[in-house]
Amino acid sequence: MTGTVVEALTGHAMELRAAPLPPALADAAELAFVDWLGVTFGGSTGVPARALLDGLGPLSGPSRVVGGGAAPPPLAALVNGTAAHTLELDDIYAPGLFHPGAPIIAAALAVADQVRAPGETLLRALVTGYEIGCRVAADLGPAHYKNWHTTGTAGSVGAAAAAAEVLGAGEDVFAHALALAATMASGLQQTFRSDAMGKPLHAGNAAQAGVVAAALARGGVTGAPDVLEGDAGLGAATGAPSGWERCRAPLGTPSGSDLAIGAITIKPYPCCGHAFAVIDAVLELRAEGLAAGDVERLEVGTYATALAVAGIKRPRTVAERRFSIPHLASVALAAGAVTGETVESDGDAAGLRALADAVRLEIDPAFEERFPGRRGARVTAVTRSGARMTAEVPDRSGSPQCPLPPERVRRKFLDTAAAVVGTHGPHLLARIGGLRSGGTVADLDIGPAGT
Repeated sequence: MTGTVVEALTGHAMELRAAPLPPALADAAELAFVDWLGVTFGGSTGVPARALLDGLGPLSGPSRVVGGGAAPPPLAALVNGTAAHTLELDDIYAPGLFHPGAPIIAAALAVADQVRAPGETLLRALVTGYEIGCRVAADLGPAHYKNWHTTGTAGSVGAAAAAAEVLGAGEDVFAHALALAATMASGLQQTFRSDAMGKPLHAGNAAQAGVVAAALARGGVTGAPDVLEGDAGLGAATGAPSGWERCRAPLGTPSGSDLAIGAITIKPYPCCGHAFAVIDAVLELRAEGLAAGDVERLEVGTYATALAVAGIKRPRTVAERRFSIPHLASVALAAGAVTGETVESDGDAAGLRALADAVRLEIDPAFEERFPGRRGARVTAVTRSGARMTAEVPDRSGSPQCPLPPERVRRKFLDTAAAVVGTHGPHLLARIGGLRSGGTVADLDIGPAGT
């Protein structure tokens, strides 16, 4: 596979494997796992994950389903990846318009369960999977994201990298796993531009594809070496005018401080990440004394993709409310908090509809120029008395530029997992903390409370 993008990515993976895991990367991988497991517990009781389990019939196998049960590794990855993306609370890699954790960690955990991997092996696999998947996502870029859901496409390749790393795959097998995953990649934007439940399935499908691709490669199945950059490869087929510069670029510093897993956005709000900067700005205005009843209109300026993906003006369902900047801005101002309960509240209730109708959306060239690497917004409130109040947020909460403290991520885990694990959450956090110091994946109790 000389000279191909797949070969370059495989070289990065082998380089990462050959070096000790720096503490900073172990910290980042552990925090990513904590965040993923919490949102997966939360999503495990939702319709997509439960429907998959019910529809696939009674299953058993060596890989655990978060929240209870077990299944063969590909199916466990499918269910866990789907659950992880259900609440719209899973992490983001902004330069790639990509949710890496949902598919990558689901694939890594399924295979790690199968082989009873040491905890450090799981953490290493996350570092590798994130790096490969995020590089592919960044090179696919906004042109790809216009019609394709990068979490389903680049996510398949990242999931294969994580699964292959858990298995300790050699160079050739690793490269074929990436190539095979690329040809199984899918996920269409139209799925979440309507009232449908299929969006989380993109992450689950990517996790399953990664596990299957790694297994196929390990068994001797080969993939097309130029499947990413070829004339009919993933880039060309999905509208990405990519030179694959990010995939080919060297890893960087020995400490790994510039690797992708250390540059993710961890979500503070259960909704589309394109709305976060607007929410931050509205909450800032509220803290400065703006009241919902004072508002004549809210003028929102942000980047174009935010309006295309999350600009639903009159959301009718819970899914649409999570992708409606007008609704989310009104919730932030009226309730002072954007939580699962407030986001899902009926737009006709508590005067939210009138407030949402007062939101005016426009593309701001300054924020458009910084997209996709950085996500910001400006909100100006015009009051009924004619006064103007403005808040500008250059970088959204949870981003690498404005990160959530680790303790807040752990609190998020306890909150989102509570319905399933009850008071067992702190114990599970302690077990996760022991993964790098001799713990194993089998030590993690990821079933419901009392199991």
